[in-house]
Amino acid sequence: MINDSIDRYGSVTRFFHWLVAVLVIQQFFKFGDIINDGKHWLGETFGPYHTSVGAIIMILAILRLLWSMKQKNQRPIIEGANSKLVKTVHGIMYFCLIAMPPLGALYIHGHGYPVKIFGQVLIEKPAEKIQWAQNVGELHSILAILLAILVIGHIAVALYHHFIRKDDTLRRMA
Repeated sequence: MINDSIDRYGSVTRFFHWLVAVLVIQQFFKFGDIINDGKHWLGETFGPYHTSVGAIIMILAILRLLWSMKQKNQRPIIEGANSKLVKTVHGIMYFCLIAMPPLGALYIHGHGYPVKIFGQVLIEKPAEKIQWAQNVGELHSILAILLAILVIGHIAVALYHHFIRKDDTLRRMA
């Protein structure tokens, strides 16, 4: 089943969800740069791909958002007092996934480096550092921390529904 239904998310929605989930968790390894000024296997292994994977995540998030809007009237219904909270958290997560790559590019560019995606220069190296781009780009880190907290919460709530409430919330996305 490609499309969503009242009982379960369709294969396209599940594909977007799990692919983005794996890529986002991989991106969190960038936090390894904090360890020993990036001279750690986490930063050295995942760091070079961080910008490129971030661009992929942004594109996938936009496509997933468009697909979600198309599927809106046939998706599983979120009921109860927490429905507004669930929708708000999902909205913030989408915002982070879409806003973080451009903010990261501003951060890189503002510090005087070219922005490269898969080795191809997307934005040339500036003649000098750009202070406003550095300042705005700092929001990337703030959103990364916010997203990490929301992802941990998202996983915790899914596991709560599966193991404590024993409902079909997690199964709808599996």
